[in-house]
Amino acid sequence: MTAVMAIARASRKLPEFCQAHWLLRLPLAAIILQQGAMKAPLSADDAAAFGVPLAMWGLAAMGEIIAGAVLILGGFFRNWIGDLMTRFAGAAIAAIVAGVLIVAYWAPPLDILLYNQFHVLLLVGGLYFALRGNRA
Repeated sequence: MTAVMAIARASRKLPEFCQAHWLLRLPLAAIILQQGAMKAPLSADDAAAFGVPLAMWGLAAMGEIIAGAVLILGGFFRNWIGDLMTRFAGAAIAAIVAGVLIVAYWAPPLDILLYNQFHVLLLVGGLYFALRGNRA
């Protein structure tokens, strides 16, 4: 028996942890919720520091809070409603983080990958839930 076959056999014997999505869902939601909450109270000076209008700053804050909450809530419903909630929240997170990268951290893609891993991880986490839903 080859080593690869032995590893494959051992892998099949490991238990499956079907609640592992919470290990990604909770930290992603917590970070997004925190980013939204840090914008309160809304300030025109804070918005101007990032070069965006106050209305856009407010929409971003509201979107972050709603997306983070919906991502958590979607995990509790193991039906099509929870799946839709999770996909919506993931798409919203990905869109918000993409907007942050474009507005505040614009750089060549390689520079973003090398020097802005935090936002890249948030973006990919949002895309993951948008594409996988509750099958994550």
